[in-house]
Amino acid sequence: MGAEMRTTLELRDLVRFYPKRGNRTLVDRGLLVSYNGEDRTCTLFRLDGTLVTKKLDDIAVVDRSSIHVGQMVGSASDVGGQIGVVTGVTTDLHLVQLNERGGATANQILGASPAGLRRVRALSLGDYVLSGAWLGRVVAVPLDVDVLFDDGAVCRVAHLESQGLKSATNEQAYHIPETNVAFYPGERVTAKNSSPTVFKGSRWLSGHWKPEHEIGTVASVEMAGVFVYWIASAQHGTNQQLVEESAPPPYQQPDSLTYFCSAPDCSWRLGDRCFLLSDEQRHISSLHAHTALLPTMTVANSNTTVDVLWQDGTRQYGARSTTLSPYEFIMEHDFFPGQYVVDNAPGDTVDGVAGDGVGAASGSTRRVGVVRSLNSKDQTVHVSWFKAAAMRPDSEAGGLEVECEDTVSAYDLGRDPHHSVLHGDVVVRVLSSVIESTPAAQQIPHAKSAPADLPWVGRVVDLNDGHVQVKWSDGSTSMVFPHEISVANKEHYTQLYAEMYGWEWGEEEEEEDVGASPELDVANVVNDPHDPADARNIEGGDCSVNELDGPATTTQNVEAPTHVSTVSHEDANVGGAVMEAGLADSMERSDASVDDSDDDFVDNVVIKAKDVIGDDGPFKFPNFDVVKSPPDHHYLDTVDQGSNGEKKWVKTVQKEWKILQDSLPDTVYVRTFEDRMDLLRVAMVGASGTPYQDGLFFFDLQLPLSYPDVPPQVYYHSFGNRLNPNLYASGMVCLSLLNTFDGEGTEVWVPGTSSLLQVAVSLQALVLNDQPCSNEANYDHLVGTPQGRRHALPYNENAFLLTLRTMLHLLRRPPRGFEGFIGDHFRRRGRYVLATCEAYLQGCVPADHGRMELSCSTGLRIALDNVLPGLTAAFTQIGDEGSCQCTATNHQHPANIPG
Repeated sequence: MGAEMRTTLELRDLVRFYPKRGNRTLVDRGLLVSYNGEDRTCTLFRLDGTLVTKKLDDIAVVDRSSIHVGQMVGSASDVGGQIGVVTGVTTDLHLVQLNERGGATANQILGASPAGLRRVRALSLGDYVLSGAWLGRVVAVPLDVDVLFDDGAVCRVAHLESQGLKSATNEQAYHIPETNVAFYPGERVTAKNSSPTVFKGSRWLSGHWKPEHEIGTVASVEMAGVFVYWIASAQHGTNQQLVEESAPPPYQQPDSLTYFCSAPDCSWRLGDRCFLLSDEQRHISSLHAHTALLPTMTVANSNTTVDVLWQDGTRQYGARSTTLSPYEFIMEHDFFPGQYVVDNAPGDTVDGVAGDGVGAASGSTRRVGVVRSLNSKDQTVHVSWFKAAAMRPDSEAGGLEVECEDTVSAYDLGRDPHHSVLHGDVVVRVLSSVIESTPAAQQIPHAKSAPADLPWVGRVVDLNDGHVQVKWSDGSTSMVFPHEISVANKEHYTQLYAEMYGWEWGEEEEEEDVGASPELDVANVVNDPHDPADARNIEGGDCSVNELDGPATTTQNVEAPTHVSTVSHEDANVGGAVMEAGLADSMERSDASVDDSDDDFVDNVVIKAKDVIGDDGPFKFPNFDVVKSPPDHHYLDTVDQGSNGEKKWVKTVQKEWKILQDSLPDTVYVRTFEDRMDLLRVAMVGASGTPYQDGLFFFDLQLPLSYPDVPPQVYYHSFGNRLNPNLYASGMVCLSLLNTFDGEGTEVWVPGTSSLLQVAVSLQALVLNDQPCSNEANYDHLVGTPQGRRHALPYNENAFLLTLRTMLHLLRRPPRGFEGFIGDHFRRRGRYVLATCEAYLQGCVPADHGRMELSCSTGLRIALDNVLPGLTAAFTQIGDEGSCQCTATNHQHPANIPG
């Protein structure tokens, strides 16, 4: 089972291992904490709290209790196939009472339901809690530990002092911070480093401290308080700004809170300590049930079955958890039945509003529909489209008015941002006060006010025919429309904790799904991407629940000032001109006290136009030029704040210009500006053999006055498309070299070593590469696996389509200063772009297709049918006569788009 285990093992799996001798017992199993595929070993957490190392060949997965409602899964027997969403989970637990040696006593219970249990700590980190008309998330829980000594004396070790305790029987005891605590009733504890101060300085509930009080037994573990991050209210809904303005204090007494539901990743696992509640205690809030006299039980085994809704619309009930493989990486075009989607196909119109292929922007009237099914192999989606009357509920039919049903390309769809609801989501009702505070462009027509006597907090049970089934806080269940509810905060509790206290558990994210950031040494340009580990993966963060205080690291976002200077130029519009020595004038106007005797001053930067030989003769456009700043530059309005080091800064920029002039690749073009030395505009051509082949990509750069101590700011002209994990629709560029992603060594900006040339070449060679999927965060371990192969082809297909759409945007709205360049480029390359499209439409995948293993999907062909008419017309309009004649049978240039 060796090779299979490497691809199917998941952290927190319950596995059985086989002892070399003796009979199997309850301690022949463990919870998978980590594993190493190279040396084929794994670390397991055992029932007695210890860690053990085993060979992968000596273990077998017996349960996956960590699977939760709303999680995406695949079939373990077909990992590269379709994906499903978990709609229900049932877990039966085997509970035992352990003795001091970690062995099981006769007190054991089989088939225990989690509903009848309470953890040692009543609230787990990330839990959703209610306090009157407020909904919050638990982010920290201070604990009081009562310790009983052999002479009957009892002391209460408060939260901060409890960190000075340790287990007297197992000093290396391991626990999972989200669910477990370090101490539990019945455990023998002592002071760390044999220091009596932890007991001596505590409050004594019975008796008093004596020197012989060295080891005691935990009598109870109680919550001293709870820190809550408030995320919604009955009055303000999920409007975070309004919630923050009037929310209760973060610190709450436990008796003021009511448990609503657990965080998705807060499942029952091996080694969890708990109490078995009586029938009478079950009717009492589990937060307040008296547990002091109950024996502490331990989860020794679990059996989990799962209900799944698959993408093709079929449902599976009672599947063993081990037959499923969790999917942590979901693409934007993986849709599920019941999800609301918008039509992103270019050229469509609704109510007279033309589509532009960018997406459903705020106020857009694009068609809205609900997914019926998806064919993951063909990348096609069966959709029911609603009538254009903004999803008005049909009172007579009791449902939504469906205009038509259609099968479309997954690439022509986007998730509806205003109706994004999934199984397991915690939701609140949309109230009239919330609607009134929402901008008009974002309001959903016909949203109703909820009567005051209705419960306002619930959890999504199912999605069906455009409706959402919700189980409310009072136990009732009802069907609502998506616009009548709002999804509550779903962030990990460590992120919420960081927001509350300004501490940093992981790297701060500027957007959802941050892609990994490949870097490049200019001296060694390669085509293979480098994927640094994702520092944002905090799911398994080592955050002890016995430590209220988080890391003291603060995150500072300092926006450096910009420099504005002027230089003379012979002719801003003619390549090959010479920048005059008047540049030195601006230096003299800066800090004259700076000694430049040892600096290499660049007197003149000579602009040379390179002759690029193409099919239609030489094409003259200088790779580097100095012109006047364009009015559409993203950083044009950046305000100069002045600097004492201005003269040195000017020299640094001059040197960078010289490097760019001498060393730019033929397919990278840079414009610097005589009136704004701090700004640059960079254009690059997509490399052959990538999904970006023949496309054009534009970046605006701004050099702060602190440059080169800090990297430049970079903005990508996305036109609302996200065609790469590192390039966001907002224009953000996620790159270690720009310090917008985590990295180390030469991956990050190194003053005096890193350069603008390195930035430009990194963007072209490693970001716009032949396998963009590999740039996704946490994707490195999926390379070569069935999951990885499942994503690679559609990722490349989508990148190819978005590159085509970007071409259309560039022809319609070319960045200033590059109008002629864009026209010339597509007059030369347009016919080859269309030849590649035609080849895919005819199923004639070229022989030199790189690493593509499969032909293109039906979804790609449908999407190409939608984009090709506009693209052909645009190329024809700029004068490429070969565009309208290009077919799959008259290729003059082999298409080379790899999968």
